[in-house]
Amino acid sequence: MRLRKHTDNNDISSTNQQKYPLFRKVSLLGMSALFIIFSGVLTFVSFNNPQKAHAATWTQIFNEDFNGAGGTGLNTANWKYDTGTGWGTGEIENMTNSTANVQQDGSGHLKITALRDGSGNWTSGRIETQRADFAAPVGGQLQVTATVQQPNVTGAAAAGYWPAFWMLGSQFRVDGNWPNDGEIDILEDINGLSSVFGTLHCGVDPGGPCNETTGIGSGQHACGGCQTSFHTYSVIVDRSVSPEQIRWYLDGANYFTVSANQVPAATWAAAVDHGFFIIFDLAMGGGFPNAFGGGPTAATQSGASMLVDNVQAYTSGGSTGGTTPTPTTTVPTPTPTSTGSGFSQGASSTGANQAQLWFKPNGWTAGYVIAHYTVAGGGQQNINMSYNSGTSRWEYSIGGLNTGNVISYSFTYQQNGLQYDSGSYNYTFGGSAPTPTPIPNGSFGQGVNNTGGNQAQFWFQPSGWTAGYVIVHYTVNGANQQNITMSYNGGNSRWEYTAGGISAGNTANYSFTYQRGGLQYDSGSYSWTHP
Repeated sequence: MRLRKHTDNNDISSTNQQKYPLFRKVSLLGMSALFIIFSGVLTFVSFNNPQKAHAATWTQIFNEDFNGAGGTGLNTANWKYDTGTGWGTGEIENMTNSTANVQQDGSGHLKITALRDGSGNWTSGRIETQRADFAAPVGGQLQVTATVQQPNVTGAAAAGYWPAFWMLGSQFRVDGNWPNDGEIDILEDINGLSSVFGTLHCGVDPGGPCNETTGIGSGQHACGGCQTSFHTYSVIVDRSVSPEQIRWYLDGANYFTVSANQVPAATWAAAVDHGFFIIFDLAMGGGFPNAFGGGPTAATQSGASMLVDNVQAYTSGGSTGGTTPTPTTTVPTPTPTSTGSGFSQGASSTGANQAQLWFKPNGWTAGYVIAHYTVAGGGQQNINMSYNSGTSRWEYSIGGLNTGNVISYSFTYQQNGLQYDSGSYNYTFGGSAPTPTPIPNGSFGQGVNNTGGNQAQFWFQPSGWTAGYVIVHYTVNGANQQNITMSYNGGNSRWEYTAGGISAGNTANYSFTYQRGGLQYDSGSYSWTHP
């Protein structure tokens, strides 16, 4: 029976753990090791080489063995397909979701195949995890590992092949700010060189502390037999040491390390100290292959595949105990929220049979937001929401609704690398619009939100009527009064103005002048202190 390369870079599958004694000494890859299982948690002790990948205990937080039927696509609850061209690297293929390019092979492998058509055009595949919360806990470690066979081509037939197993920082899905959000390349090889390259990308492009677009890399590291057999590629993000480290491993042996003190602290934190999502792809051509002899030629073989036997993620130690918890004492306060580090949320009708759920962080950035909802007591849906930069919030539209349908919903979101669950909410479709908060005199809602370290957003929301204009009058700590015509945000159905230069502890006193029914009115006065 084929051994499933499984935990901590060794050949012990869950099946084998049932067949063999709990205390078992094995010789693997020139290393003696003892694996001891306590209460279902694998403990790994290395006897010979302290540079082997190990930790006191690892807790598995993700596993994929690709055990689907041959020729089938992937489980889209766990994976998403990246399709199209133009990935910013110069590669020439078109990524597709066709099973000709991406499939499970029926033998427990993900199979990504690069194909050239009769016109010389290449197609291939690129996938990424739905989850983007793979993070080293504060004071702990994250290990991401996969067992991979690189495309079995060498020489002229391999020109242009570029297999990769890598991660991007979760915030990249929101702002696309590469390389600031961090990229960790666990496995790259080009042109069938029987090599592995490990790289951290961070900072700014071009240049910067991480020498972009090159990054801080291991250079070419020999990987004998990597085209003809499976090998295990791993990375450990270690926040239990000072300075923090990222360590790269081939078959359990540490061959490259980057330490936090190699770059400015802010650069490291932005690139490393948060969640990631995992990517596998097989590119053709581009800047990296070009640097080692060039891209595809007429001699390049079509139809070679990268095979992935399995991929896992583990955490160890740290202030979160090696897992990603759902805290109960530090969950941000649900709506209404005008100060602090909470969020606003809501639902509103956006059409005859459609409603939109929305989630808006208050002064912080979410790595992702997932909406969980049921309609009229039906089955629960779990949807990754999309970020709308125009409204600065996460949104998802639900169709097929009828008047009177009750939507029950909640959110799962990532803040500062940790995952949280919101409370539960209800919205009745076709009923009265949600009531703004607060509503003085029943005519409008107003408030101030913390939108940054030195910023605050004043907002004014008419309740059931349309304002011709709104002017905000405000002072900060008794300084000169500012009188600003606000802008209308159709996504939020309210008037907004963001003021800068407001520091923590500053008090803003403010009021509004607004036009209603052709007449001008003045509101009362309000006060808000920047947290």
